[in-house]
Amino acid sequence: MEANKKTETDIPRSVIYLELDDEVTTIFERVRKARCKHVVLVAPARAQVLQSLVSLKILRFKSENAGKIVTVATKDNVGRTLALEAGLEVAESIRVQGKKVKVKKETGDLEEPKIPSGKNGKIKRRQLKIVSAIDSAREKLKQLSRDDIPLAKLNPVSGLRKIWNKMSGAAVVTEEIDSESHSSHLVVHKPNHRFLFGLVAAAVLLLFFIVYIAVPTATVYMTPRSDPLSKVVNVTLSRKVASSGPQVEGAHVIAAEIINFDFSKDLRIGATGQIFEGENARGVFTIYNRTPRDKFIVPSRFVNQDGIIFYTKKAITIPRAIGDTPGSIIAEVEACETDDLNCDCINEPEECQGNFVGERGNVGPSFFTMPAIPSLSPALYWAESEESMAGGVTKITKFISKNDLAQVEEAAVREITFLAKEEILDLLEQRNKIENRNLTLLKNNKSIEVEILSIDVPPDLEEKIQNDFVIAVSARVRAIVYEEDDLRALLFEQLETKVHPDKILTKVKFENAAYRTEELDLNAGQARLAVTIEGIEEYDLSEKTKAGKNLTNKIRSRILGKNTSEAEAYIRNLPEVNNAMISSWPFWALTIPDLPENVKFKVSN
Repeated sequence: MEANKKTETDIPRSVIYLELDDEVTTIFERVRKARCKHVVLVAPARAQVLQSLVSLKILRFKSENAGKIVTVATKDNVGRTLALEAGLEVAESIRVQGKKVKVKKETGDLEEPKIPSGKNGKIKRRQLKIVSAIDSAREKLKQLSRDDIPLAKLNPVSGLRKIWNKMSGAAVVTEEIDSESHSSHLVVHKPNHRFLFGLVAAAVLLLFFIVYIAVPTATVYMTPRSDPLSKVVNVTLSRKVASSGPQVEGAHVIAAEIINFDFSKDLRIGATGQIFEGENARGVFTIYNRTPRDKFIVPSRFVNQDGIIFYTKKAITIPRAIGDTPGSIIAEVEACETDDLNCDCINEPEECQGNFVGERGNVGPSFFTMPAIPSLSPALYWAESEESMAGGVTKITKFISKNDLAQVEEAAVREITFLAKEEILDLLEQRNKIENRNLTLLKNNKSIEVEILSIDVPPDLEEKIQNDFVIAVSARVRAIVYEEDDLRALLFEQLETKVHPDKILTKVKFENAAYRTEELDLNAGQARLAVTIEGIEEYDLSEKTKAGKNLTNKIRSRILGKNTSEAEAYIRNLPEVNNAMISSWPFWALTIPDLPENVKFKVSN
């Protein structure tokens, strides 16, 4: 080999992780957009695309036209076999180290079907003989259809006899006349042995069909139980790690980059000061007293079920109850400016600023309680209105408060961080297209560091009547980015380590991954993360695995000869099974066959 020729490990590859239900069109679109010519598809067992030879051939054809070389990495034996038959490269596993993808390839041809020995082998050989006989009979019928039988010249009886003789080639005696000697002699035709053999084969086929109808079979369709799976993976993003350099085993270090740029922007800051210039709703309600004593109250607050506060403008004495009839008095009330229960809108209304009521105070008939005595109201003291409150008008004037100016820097950092994030995402999108990469920003705002260089605030803004004001901000922005494919490969490998030996990983929820920043040092170009990744694992019920074969043998031994509904109930109660359904043949059969070989199993999703 030449010295400069790349080894299998050195070939750059893009890794794409498939979901269980991904369609071939979606997969090809991801393959087409992959940045490398060599693409590795990591597929879970029993993925939809692995079940169809046609889909795999379409994927190979379209990928080759797009200039891509696709390798399918899966632990699904059937999927690998179909992928090989479709002409795709196959691998049992891959290993991602930085930008290197090590592929453990598997090549081979499909084996010719072998006829097993023993009872099953006899059945297989018998079936092959029957098929051969059917082909022979079919060929004979085609030949007969081409023969010229002059039916028009035959009478019904002799015609049918001649047809039979022509078909079977049976011994027929005919008289032939010699034109020269004018003598006649008898000619005996030999029977057609091929037709007789075809007739026997047809009889055997009919017998086989009758036996097939008479012998009962059962197919058990099982859905494996799925369980959620999660793991917290500690990951270090570092720009000191060369993407092509060696990785320390178990270190979970991923190469990162630092983006650094200056950012200037005019920001519009909203004013928070408010002056209520509207009108408060007014009306009347009846205050009730259930106690045997008169109740004197100073101007007090009442609140309805929507949290709207109304207050009496003067002190009131509520008459005592007489027997079971509570005492009552009608009072004029007015809505507070705000619905804040902590605000004293009676004694210090000028301090009540915030969520003003205004027209929200125009409520219909309501029930009111007294927030000042929650233990006694509404059991002993309450109020009810029979008519709507009216007159509420909302009109608020905003002004720039002292607090707005004090929080200018905090608001500037918040706004610049938001705008800088959009700027970084646009920059990454351009770089990924140009450099054929998949760089991404850490999924939380802590990955972006904003250093305010200057803030230019117009003078004399305090107490000005206006809705907002503009400031000029200059800042330095830094952020850490990394290759998303590298992190996904690491999370996939780590989650697989938690899968139960009898289960398989069917889905990884990359979109639901939770990122917690443990440490961020942009000066050193490093970040430590705790990433919580979730997935779905389910029991492997395939008879191609040892655990699946043991389970199906256990089920088969327990349900032979049992009632179908009883067998279904038993299978559904197994911890490995989520649901089960049994299909019997003939359809009127109510029990499971007694022969183990007549009970088949299929795994459904």
